[in-house]
Amino acid sequence: MKAVIICPDRRTETAFLSRETPLALVPVLGPSVLEQWLMALADRGVKEVVVLAADRPDKVRAAVGEGERWGLKIKVCPEPVEVSPAVARERYPEVEVVVADHLPARLTAPLFESYAGFFAALKSRLPLAGKQRVGTREIAPGVWAGLRCKIDPAARVVAPCWLGENIWVRANSTIGPDAYIEDGAMVDNDAEITNSWLGPHTYAGTLTQMRNSLAYGTGLLNHANGSFMEIVDAFLMGDLQRGRGFVRSSPWYGRLAALLMLVLTSPVMLVAWVKNGGRQSLFLKKRAVVPTAVAGTKTLRELDYFELAGLVGKWRRWPQLWSIWRGHFTWIGNRPVTRSQAAQLETEFEQLWLAAPIGLFSLADTFGGVDDFDDDARAHASFYAVRASGELDRKILRQMILCSSQKI
Repeated sequence: MKAVIICPDRRTETAFLSRETPLALVPVLGPSVLEQWLMALADRGVKEVVVLAADRPDKVRAAVGEGERWGLKIKVCPEPVEVSPAVARERYPEVEVVVADHLPARLTAPLFESYAGFFAALKSRLPLAGKQRVGTREIAPGVWAGLRCKIDPAARVVAPCWLGENIWVRANSTIGPDAYIEDGAMVDNDAEITNSWLGPHTYAGTLTQMRNSLAYGTGLLNHANGSFMEIVDAFLMGDLQRGRGFVRSSPWYGRLAALLMLVLTSPVMLVAWVKNGGRQSLFLKKRAVVPTAVAGTKTLRELDYFELAGLVGKWRRWPQLWSIWRGHFTWIGNRPVTRSQAAQLETEFEQLWLAAPIGLFSLADTFGGVDDFDDDARAHASFYAVRASGELDRKILRQMILCSSQKI
């Protein structure tokens, strides 16, 4: 059996939903609209599918591949404009033709005619989606949570509510009622998501309130009145996948500055030797996982670095200036983690810790953390991996200079 799926082109009524991805790839409680159609057709015994895509066909092709996941043979055909069902039936006679602008189980409920219609489809889809997705469980009446979903005990979750896979909900946040959080999203401390949809890999910052909204990447839209706002403050909302490419070592002038600083502050070794009193080796050898260019990938490579015994706080890191000079560390980055700590980074958001280079100073340092590995440290490290910039690096370094007179 064969079938044809027509992917919807951009719709002016729901242009917000196509900002980040084609409408056919918009997730609806987990899988995208197109994926849900492929699953439904595979269940009906269809073996071959032709996908007609006018909007960003390269993204559609990358999302479905050749159909191995569904046991299908898929061919993606780019089109200049959206093909009508009548034209598709002329091209492919005696073949089932569907338009992926609604869900398979809701033939009379278009998704993309209005934002209100899209949000209503989420609510009506909830019970069925919770039962169909592997690994999803109903943790409370009307509250569904996917695999590797991390919910702080101090968070408040109110039904009806959907929490996708690899979600992180932090302390004192409120989710629901009628909150739908897609895969890979993160809700920070004291945030509130009510009657809203939070798109995949979208960050809702501390104290953020989202009501009657659709949030995706850096865009926020009120689905009741259609008002739109672009969020430019990364601490309020952001795209967790739109990271920057990192240079894994400091430039030559940064490395030279580290060497000069090592020489100028060399009396620190004498202070450490006196305080240590010969009780242990002055230089303590440590092992750290080497960060990777791809977030979430745990490399098997490790490197050695040192701390200075006898000192407390950030002064223990003094030998790591040598690591900057050698090109293993940068001035600003994420603090080193061991292999066992890297294995504890469970969600996609937490694994972003490994996407940034190892730094002498980190964003968590500006909040008072000293080589911690708690939830706050993970949140700061992951946030830095996504939102790092020259301006943020300068702010962190400036704060560390102001604190450089702390007791050693």
